[in-house]
Amino acid sequence: MIGANSAVLSLVEELHELSRASDGESRSLQAMLSHIVRSFGAQSGSLAVIDRLQPEQLRIVAGIDLPPGVVGQTVALGAGVLGKVAQSGEPMLINGELKRSDDAAGKDREERAKGAPRSAICWPLAIKNRRVGALSMNRLADAPPFTDDDVARGRSLVTLVALVVDNANLHTEQQDRIERLSQLNEEMRLMNAQLQSTQAQLMQSEKMASIGQLAAGVAHEINNPVGYVYSNLGTLQGYVGELLGVVRHLRGKGVGDAPQCDVDFLEQDIPELMSETREGLDRVKKIVQDLKDFSRVDTSDEWEHANLVKGLESTLNIVQNEIKYKAAVVKQLTPLPEVPCLPTQLNQVFMNLLVNAAQAIPDKGTITLRSGFDERTVWIEVGDDGCGMSAELQGRIFEPFYTTKPVGKGTGLGLSVSYSIVRKHQGQIELQSAPGKGSTFRVVLPRVRAEQAEKTHD
Repeated sequence: MIGANSAVLSLVEELHELSRASDGESRSLQAMLSHIVRSFGAQSGSLAVIDRLQPEQLRIVAGIDLPPGVVGQTVALGAGVLGKVAQSGEPMLINGELKRSDDAAGKDREERAKGAPRSAICWPLAIKNRRVGALSMNRLADAPPFTDDDVARGRSLVTLVALVVDNANLHTEQQDRIERLSQLNEEMRLMNAQLQSTQAQLMQSEKMASIGQLAAGVAHEINNPVGYVYSNLGTLQGYVGELLGVVRHLRGKGVGDAPQCDVDFLEQDIPELMSETREGLDRVKKIVQDLKDFSRVDTSDEWEHANLVKGLESTLNIVQNEIKYKAAVVKQLTPLPEVPCLPTQLNQVFMNLLVNAAQAIPDKGTITLRSGFDERTVWIEVGDDGCGMSAELQGRIFEPFYTTKPVGKGTGLGLSVSYSIVRKHQGQIELQSAPGKGSTFRVVLPRVRAEQAEKTHD
C-alpha cells in the first residue's frame, strides 16, 4: 500500500511539473494525457473539456491512439461515456469488450477485436462541483483490466488536470477580456477624437455666427470715423486749392484779380480738421487692433499667459455697437495678474456674455464689468440689470441649442460653448440671477493650471 501511495505521489509530482509549464494549449494537455495514460499502462485515452461557447457540450482537446478526426469533436453532456461522467460527476469503470463506431463486421471483426479496448476508466474533471470536463483511458484485450484501486488512484491526478484546464480557461478568458478592453479603449479613443473634432467645429460655428452677427455693427463703427475723415479731406482739399491759388498769384503765375483767401480762418480750421481726421483714423486703428486681438490671427491656438482685462476691453470695443444703444457700461475693473489661457477662446466667452447682457435688457439699462483675484484664482464678472432668469431657466441655459431668443436671433450654442471653454481652462462659470433683478455671470479661472502645479510641487 505504501508503495502504491509513493507511486501516486511521484506521478502527482511529475504532473505538477508538467502543469507548471502548461499554458493550456493542446500540446501541453496532450503531454499530460500521454503521461497519465502511460503511467496507468493504458494504450489509449482522451481528454474533453466544457466548451466555453457552448457549456452544454464537451470538446475533445487531446487524445492518445484515437481514430483520425476525433480530437476537436464535441460531445453533448449526458451522451456517451465522457458526457455521462461529466454530467454525473462520478467516475465510471467498464470491463468487457468496448465497441467502436468504426468496428468492421464479418470476417474482419475477429482481427479487429484483437486491438479493441476491453477495459476503460473515465473520471469527471470538476472543481468545487463545477464541471470542467472528463478524462478517459483504455486497455486492450491483452492487458489486465482496470480495478477499483486504479479508479481511486486516479482521483488526485484528475484533480490536478482539472486545475490545469481551469487555469487555462481562466487565462483564455482573461486574454479575451484584455482584447475586448483594448478594442473598447480604441473605440473610446476614436469617439473622444470625434467628440473633440465635433466640439471644435461647434466652437468655430458659434464664433463665425457671432462674428456674422457683429459684422454689421463693426462696419458701422468703422464707417462713422471713415465718413468724417473723408469729409474732412474734401474740405481740406478745398483749403489747399485756395492756398495754392494765392501762391500762384504771388509768383506772378495767376490770371486776373488776386484770389480771396481768409488766412486767419484757415489757420484756425486746418489744425482742427487735421486733429479730427487723426482722431477718426486712430478710432479705425483701434477697432482694427481690437479685432486683431479678438481673433488673434497672428498667433496659433496655444496656451500662453495673457491679461484677461485687456481681452475683455478689446472684446467690448468689438461689440460696442451691440451695446451702446441698449446700455451704459460701468467698469469696476481691477488689474489682474496674467494667467495661462487660450486668449482667443476666452475672448469668445466675453463676447457671448456681453452680447447676452445687452440682449437681456428690454429698453435701456446698465452693464457692469468687474474683476478680481485671490491667491489661487482670477475672475471676470459681467452683470446686467435686465429681465433676469427663473431657477428652471438657469438649469438649462448651458444646454447645447437651448435658447430663449426668437428664431434667427441665436444659435443656442453661445453659453454652451462658453461653458466648455471655461471648463477646458479648469475653471467655472458662476451665475446669480432672479426674475426682474438681472443676471451676473462670473468666470473664475485658476492662476496656475493643474499640470503646472504638479510640476512645481515635484
